Amino acid sequence: MGSIINIFFRIYIKNMIKSKYIIIIALCIAIIILGWVLITPYFKPKQVKPSQQVSQQAGPKTTIKIQAHIYWPPNHIFPTFASTKELYVVDLRGKDFYTYHKHLVLTTLQGLVNREKPRIYIIFTDRDYKWLELCSKELGIKVTPITVDEVIKKFAKYATGYIVYDPKVPDTVNLATTMAGIYNCVVVHPDDIPWIKKFGLKEFYDFRGKFKDRLEAYLWAYKNLWPKCCHRLLATVSPGPPICTHNPMQVAGRDYVVALRLFAQYLDLQNASQYNLFIKLLRDMPNNTAVLGWFEEEEWNYVHTCSLYGKFVVVMFHHYGPLGFANPTVWGGLVPKEQLKFKLPPIDIRKLGYEDKIYITFYITDGDNLQWDYDMLRLWNDPNRGKIPIAWTISPYLIDVAPFMMYYYSKTATANDTFISGPSGAGYWYPAANHHYILQYLKVTKYYFNRTGLKFVEILGYDDYAGELYAKNLNILAIKREYSVQYSLFTLYQECVYYLDDVPTPIVFGYVHYKDSTYDYFKVRVQALKYINRRPLFILVVSQPWDFRNLATVTEVVKELYPDKDIIFVNFHEFITLVNPVYGIKQAKIFLQKAKEKGASKELIQKAEYYINKAEQLCKLRVWWDATLNVNKAFKYLRIALTGS
Repeated sequence: MGSIINIFFRIYIKNMIKSKYIIIIALCIAIIILGWVLITPYFKPKQVKPSQQVSQQAGPKTTIKIQAHIYWPPNHIFPTFASTKELYVVDLRGKDFYTYHKHLVLTTLQGLVNREKPRIYIIFTDRDYKWLELCSKELGIKVTPITVDEVIKKFAKYATGYIVYDPKVPDTVNLATTMAGIYNCVVVHPDDIPWIKKFGLKEFYDFRGKFKDRLEAYLWAYKNLWPKCCHRLLATVSPGPPICTHNPMQVAGRDYVVALRLFAQYLDLQNASQYNLFIKLLRDMPNNTAVLGWFEEEEWNYVHTCSLYGKFVVVMFHHYGPLGFANPTVWGGLVPKEQLKFKLPPIDIRKLGYEDKIYITFYITDGDNLQWDYDMLRLWNDPNRGKIPIAWTISPYLIDVAPFMMYYYSKTATANDTFISGPSGAGYWYPAANHHYILQYLKVTKYYFNRTGLKFVEILGYDDYAGELYAKNLNILAIKREYSVQYSLFTLYQECVYYLDDVPTPIVFGYVHYKDSTYDYFKVRVQALKYINRRPLFILVVSQPWDFRNLATVTEVVKELYPDKDIIFVNFHEFITLVNPVYGIKQAKIFLQKAKEKGASKELIQKAEYYINKAEQLCKLRVWWDATLNVNKAFKYLRIALTGS
């Protein structure tokens, strides 16, 4: 009996011990859970109220509305901002942006404020002042001058605090700019902390001492900030020295990064680790989205890599233009009452139909670059513009990014000004690098060409396969091939034009590069054309924006060459009318009708009709050059019929 009780007692005690352990374990788990609930909020980053957040549907399937005042439909690469009738204008001209860092507070606050409605405008250069003068007069914008301190005091309520970047790791200024957009803060240099505190703002985050180098900083940002950013645009923003040794950090345009909650980076693709991170960013972005610049002089690397991953480049930021394209959050909201398209200049029949002449037109590159489109005002307002024929490359994205600029250029264009889409359509990419992406890209380009009226396109990274797809899928009249002059092609064709087998769209290219500094050499090259035994001869002169001090020198060159009876200067539209046989036939028929209405000689009309019909037959046979020559003969008789000479 005693042994039975002993056994029972041992079993009872054993079970009690087990139960005790279970209870203790359960209590420990409960304490851990309770502690987690109570402590976790102190370690989480500050959250933004849902009403302030950017929609995380970053792909083109969903329209993004930020603060309900930025409109970004799925088929638009860039958004538009709310309209405005008053701007508070801060003038920072004359500041040394190597040492003056208050611009960081100002531009990031500008992004927070203008996200709701454009109200802050900053003058960094005389160009900013001139554009403001033009738009305020045309659109009736009230301009109120204001100091830096006054504007911060007035709008400080838009910021939840300030973020300090680490000058020892300059790229943290990009992290701070990105974070400012996500958490509604301003960015400050450490030296300006006492100053910014005067406005009642408190520290939100301090990047000092957080990272040993730029790669570590960007890897942290990719993990912690990128998921909260909008993925439809990627900003490439210079942090300045020592990464960029010849210019201060990107000053203008940080408002755009903040307003749209974009990710700001400046990755060097020649560094394997940074290249891999850049690829991750591209893979996370939807196709048909834009990267807003490149690192230092790595243009080819950036554009080629973006092309491989179904993206393109639209230059809003560039290390040579730290003050370029200022106030994009303002320009996106300044919409004219009537949005004019880029119109084609008129065709002067008096210049057409000469079978023994050299036809010359001028062409200026780099219009894909929004910074150049902004700075183009320098040459556009030159008193000599309109005296010589110039084709101006320009971005179709101005219709969204800066609709007033598009309106102004279109409204003030002369009969000698022609607009051409910069490379390679709606965004800079290399079609030869990724044939699989061409048709998808062309859908975007076609949409923007239809909206803007552009009829010509320049292609960099060209091959004939891409050229044919462009010609067949876009309503364009000509393709300009590559950036620089193409001596080998000119040697082959003895013209600045050739044709693909299946399409009449001419492929044109440069013969000679004009620069003010090579004035005399240019005249020699043009005079040498007389020794080419081929007429008519079509010559495209290519220039880059920085080749001109102004338009006075090139105007003087044309004036010197103009008396030469072998040469005719034509606008780009006239040039293409002469070398696109199908389009030339269409224009010839318009002039033919005018000749009939005028009661012109029956014999002249019959000869014009004969060559038009012959050109049409040659087009059916796809003998494009012979068709072009016959169109030119038709123009000869139409010119005589309409002008008598």
